[in-house]
Amino acid sequence: MKLTFKQYNIIRIIIVLVLSMTIGSMMAVKNFFVPMILVALSTVVLMYLRKQVKGVLADERDYALGGKAALLAIQVWSWCAVVVMFVLLAFTDKNPVYEPIALTLSFSVCLLMLLYSAIYRYYNKIDFKDKKFIFTALVLAFFLAIFLIAGVRSFSGEDNWICDNGQWVKHGNPSFSAPEAECK
Repeated sequence: MKLTFKQYNIIRIIIVLVLSMTIGSMMAVKNFFVPMILVALSTVVLMYLRKQVKGVLADERDYALGGKAALLAIQVWSWCAVVVMFVLLAFTDKNPVYEPIALTLSFSVCLLMLLYSAIYRYYNKIDFKDKKFIFTALVLAFFLAIFLIAGVRSFSGEDNWICDNGQWVKHGNPSFSAPEAECK
């Protein structure tokens, strides 16, 4: 099955529309597992369809512009996240919940910069179609997923203060005193 560029774009738009409606409805009912599967499945389908397109999808200029845009996006995100991190750390005495948010931002910026550096260096030296590289990338992705799941679990807010009818109420066993901010 060969597709034209126009057919591929139409299919891609339809997949994105169906995916966004489905994810929106799943989020409304607090189902987060189905959207993750749908995103992965749609990514695989789009990658397969992209290989079926006859003709040129992008040229060297497009890739150069994409690289410049990606670098600028990483730099802008990093600066914004660092500024927000410092602001949150400055207000930690008002609400201790700001500290884990600030630390998460700082670690995410560090991870993003390390990941960008590693990918940039390997991109010049390693063939991404090499089976050894693909296996290593999959193993790293697996461990990253485990790390992210553990991080979400540890920062899930089990031990926190909740505002209930104008009063701060313990939820679990928080390691800090109730926030000084007014509970509305």
